[in-house]
Amino acid sequence: MKTVLTKFLAFSSLALLMLASCKKDETKVVATNGTPGALTASATTIVLSSATSADNAVSFSYTPSTYGFKAAVTYTLQIGIKGNNFANSKDIGLTASSKAYTGLDLNTMLLSMGLIPNNASQLETRIKSELATGVQTTYSNVVTLTVTPYFDIPVFPSLWVPGAYQTPAPNWNPPTAERISSASGNKVYEGYVNYTDPASLEFKYTSDPDWNHTNYGDGGGGALSTSGGAGNLKVPSPGYYLLKADLNGSTWSATATTWGIIGDATPNGWGSSTPLTYNATTKTWGGIVHLTAAAPGAAGTACKFRANDAWDINLGDNKPANGVLKYGGENIPVTVTGDYKVTLDLSHPAYYFYSIIKQ
Repeated sequence: MKTVLTKFLAFSSLALLMLASCKKDETKVVATNGTPGALTASATTIVLSSATSADNAVSFSYTPSTYGFKAAVTYTLQIGIKGNNFANSKDIGLTASSKAYTGLDLNTMLLSMGLIPNNASQLETRIKSELATGVQTTYSNVVTLTVTPYFDIPVFPSLWVPGAYQTPAPNWNPPTAERISSASGNKVYEGYVNYTDPASLEFKYTSDPDWNHTNYGDGGGGALSTSGGAGNLKVPSPGYYLLKADLNGSTWSATATTWGIIGDATPNGWGSSTPLTYNATTKTWGGIVHLTAAAPGAAGTACKFRANDAWDINLGDNKPANGVLKYGGENIPVTVTGDYKVTLDLSHPAYYFYSIIKQ
């Protein structure tokens, strides 16, 4: 009996020693709040064009975040307009340590963000790293990009508008004149021309960018004439005019316009337009406008563009919205309250677009 007891005690002691040894060898895994990874971009100044749309425009690469152990981390590339602190950013989930964009893909994304074609804008990019609930989300360094998107603007059948208004000289010069165009090719043309000098309001239409083909002058009473002796066409006073020509009926018209933005998202609601200002250098209308989104649970708010604080000439963006305006088009929704830089570009005949960028 004594021998059995002795063996039992010895076995128990050995078990306790083994248990103690196991406790000493245990490795504790403790998650930290994480050390952010680093983001780099292959280019920081990017000028896009339709000619290089298939080329690689930019590649983003990043090093993983660390959390004190091997972890399953969700990475997101965030791209936002500089100064907005990544509000309304484009968030792209990543499955690899790099992300490349062709010129076409990047341009499509930039236009959807409201950037103005042919104008340089600044973006901020970073990597968001997420581990699990209770563990702090980490962000990489911010890389700033200067990007210039483009519109692949179609070239429609056109008439040229040489006249005394052309500056700088030479005037009456068809190759450098403004154009009016026919988007449907039905010989009905339109476009916008700005006249600033009361002494330089006359013009003609030409079928080509020269004087050697068909020229259209004043036939009286709103009619066009191809007679060599026809007088010049003329607008009544300086202003920004919607010019039209219908070669089917040989008629023309000129409507002076000033532009604004209207809607329940705008300061004046649907009652009256908030005026925009014309910039002769960029050939665009624009301004900073405070737009208001709907309260939670309420119907959404929207806006659109119209001329002369009336509904005869109004422009909206049909669905799916792509930044290109149509006469009588759908309202443009506003989802976030704030000050917006509003730009209306009517300088490309029969192909008009806009941007509304939160400041």
